[in-house]
Amino acid sequence: MDINTEDFQNDINKLFIYSTLHLLPAHTEPKKISSIESKRLIGIASILSISDIPDELSLAYEIISRLIECDSDNKEDIAKAADIILSRIGNFPGRELLRKRYKVLDSFSPAITLSLERLAREIENTTEEGITLTDFQHRFYTNLEKQKSLSISAPTSAGKSFILNLDLIRRLESGKEQNIVYIVPTRALISEVSARIRKTIKTREITDAIVRTAPFPTKDNAQIKNIIYVLTPERLLSLLKPENNSKKITSIFIDEAHEIQKGNRGIVLQSAVDLALSLHPSASVLFASPLVSNPGYFLSLFGRQDEGFFFTETISPVSQNLLLISEVKNQPSKISTSLLAANRTIDLGITPISFRFRGSKSEQRARLANEITSNTESTIIFANGPGDAETVAKELLEINRDYIASDEVKDFINFIRTEVHEEYPLAKTLEHGVAVHYGDMPSIVRSGVEELFKSMEIRFLCCTSTLLQGVNLPAKHIVIENPHSGNNPMSRSDFLNLSGRAGRLLQEFHGNIWCIRPSEWTEESYTGEKLQEIKSSMSKLMDDGGTIIEELISGNIAEEYKNLAEAGFSRLYQEFKMLGEEEVVSKYETKDNTETLAKNLEHVRNVSITLPQEILDSHSSLRPDHLQNLYDKLFSAVYTDEFSLINPFLKGGYERMSNAITIISEIFGWAENQKFRNSIVYISHQWATGTAISTLIRERVNYVKKDDESANTSAIIRGLLKLIETEVRFKLVKYFSAFEDIIKYCLIEKGFNENDAKQAPYHTFLEFGSCSPIELSLMSLGFSRFTALRLKNSVNWGETEEIEDYLLILSKVNISNLKMPKVCLKEINDILGQQ
Repeated sequence: MDINTEDFQNDINKLFIYSTLHLLPAHTEPKKISSIESKRLIGIASILSISDIPDELSLAYEIISRLIECDSDNKEDIAKAADIILSRIGNFPGRELLRKRYKVLDSFSPAITLSLERLAREIENTTEEGITLTDFQHRFYTNLEKQKSLSISAPTSAGKSFILNLDLIRRLESGKEQNIVYIVPTRALISEVSARIRKTIKTREITDAIVRTAPFPTKDNAQIKNIIYVLTPERLLSLLKPENNSKKITSIFIDEAHEIQKGNRGIVLQSAVDLALSLHPSASVLFASPLVSNPGYFLSLFGRQDEGFFFTETISPVSQNLLLISEVKNQPSKISTSLLAANRTIDLGITPISFRFRGSKSEQRARLANEITSNTESTIIFANGPGDAETVAKELLEINRDYIASDEVKDFINFIRTEVHEEYPLAKTLEHGVAVHYGDMPSIVRSGVEELFKSMEIRFLCCTSTLLQGVNLPAKHIVIENPHSGNNPMSRSDFLNLSGRAGRLLQEFHGNIWCIRPSEWTEESYTGEKLQEIKSSMSKLMDDGGTIIEELISGNIAEEYKNLAEAGFSRLYQEFKMLGEEEVVSKYETKDNTETLAKNLEHVRNVSITLPQEILDSHSSLRPDHLQNLYDKLFSAVYTDEFSLINPFLKGGYERMSNAITIISEIFGWAENQKFRNSIVYISHQWATGTAISTLIRERVNYVKKDDESANTSAIIRGLLKLIETEVRFKLVKYFSAFEDIIKYCLIEKGFNENDAKQAPYHTFLEFGSCSPIELSLMSLGFSRFTALRLKNSVNWGETEEIEDYLLILSKVNISNLKMPKVCLKEINDILGQQ
């Protein structure tokens, strides 16, 4: 636009300061913007709002939304101007919030030209169903219909999920779809996404589509036209096994696609999508990621660049105040605050606080969160791990707050004490309106926390990096200090993803991120480019020719890099066989990595594999030479069938499972400590046979405290939950999946028929925590393990075989009569679509 905003920078800076000062702990009286100043600022915003430049459109939003929230003498005039400007920039959610706050707009009729302009913007962004979208949402929705391959990047709060729901309905109602796969990065996200999709289908009364969260194939059923699978990459690989891959996949959605740049799971994601597209080449595909500068990279990576379209959106319907909080020398009861906004740093001065900004950093985070959060607001305190989250939560308990737990919170507290453990810290913190949230928590507990936070029953949430993986938990404030994701400093892209959770769409114009002592952060992720370039984990690993692969082969690999190196080695082998050596060299060689790459390719060249390709495809995170070693060991046994896996409840089931774990340990170099392995065997068997989590926790606590009475109960519980999630439900699942496929292949090679070679699916038993067909069927429909275990004995299931029939039977039951915890009853009603 032909406007120099520098000429008005004093007005803009003053506006930013005045609109932010009331947020500071001192809660100073709001300062007024004069009528002359507000008219000037409205003029600037109006001119900027007709620009095509994203930064200018964002500044138009910043100016008008801050004017709305500032004290002034002409509030109604500002609101009327804001109605026009928000319409002009296509921020209809912001306009809806504005109209909720200012009823005068109900009868507002601007000049005819402005009325026509406003109406035109509404019409061009409104769907056939009468839903008004933002500019980004409309562009996204339109291209989802037009493009076979699409990659988009947008801020966290841009409303991607809403559009995916609309598009899903459009696809289902078109009659052209069969199976749709929705890939999410973690199990924690499966329940949220599947619940959202299930609710949408129920609302639109679509009866011939079902949602599955497990990779179980379906039998032919004339009443079922569409299956929507919500899966992790690992579960997708299982669905794509020859025995499961019986139905055509017509669409693949990869949500949080930027996870492809992260570690071994990024490589697994790449391999899973590669395999899906090779088996279903006609499928349409969407990649959705936050604030990536090169979304076209995904199309190139998977060979869809010639038939695809990509774009990046940087404008969010909710913006964020990035507040930098620093110490004041020799004044421990004061803080210095700066605001990062509109590509500049604005000094907000020194502010008094009611606590010492020294000493325990956990306490400081807790006390700052307490001071900035009003009774109608919610705050997330970011923590660098579950233990840190619990520590901050305990600090919040020490602060005297007039919190009264609702009946819903009290019920949830009783549930945790009875069904998890009476000393589980969450039960205590919830009494004071504080919760913790991390990935290893039992899913029903984690979901319960999320529901209470979203409904404002609790207002403080101490949360780990699970928030980065797409879990939808927006809040007014996020408090963060020197953040890490796992063992590494938080990257700029992860920080932007996290900060996008600040500010709730349709509830506020701005969210706030409070960065404590930014000068001491290991990585200055709070500043830098808004858009980050993405590169696959495999490509990054091969930048130096694959040094960690070389270290893996030589046996000098550090334990923390072992999984990544193994996944990289497996993919390098697969690419070598599929593409040929010349193309692999062309793909990865640089002048600096020639020697390392040559050594790795020589090793790959010398690997002798006789296993069929589909076994290598299904287990792409494991070393191909290890898979071959497992085959050689099992095939060379005189009586290979004696290693076959049988149901854990059958006589000899425990011993067969234990023997398999011993072989797995030997072949894959996992759980080599005998005492640790014995513990894994026992816990795995208990888990696979449906033992309640409360029983497992109680036994573990008693066992540890028998030797050490002073042992911390919370740490014991966290340790067990981590062991179940990482060792049993992740590592052991992938090892057993390979074991099952390879022993079956061995037996068929030795002349056994298909049925006699069939193995008990321990990879399923261990991931879901049950070997009961009823419980597994219920979990594949989206029920948590906890609820599924209780439903098995609470309902007469008869001779039910088809998974969908379980929902039919359940829909005829009076749910309120079931003797189950309220949190389970709510889950049942949610899945059935009942109130």
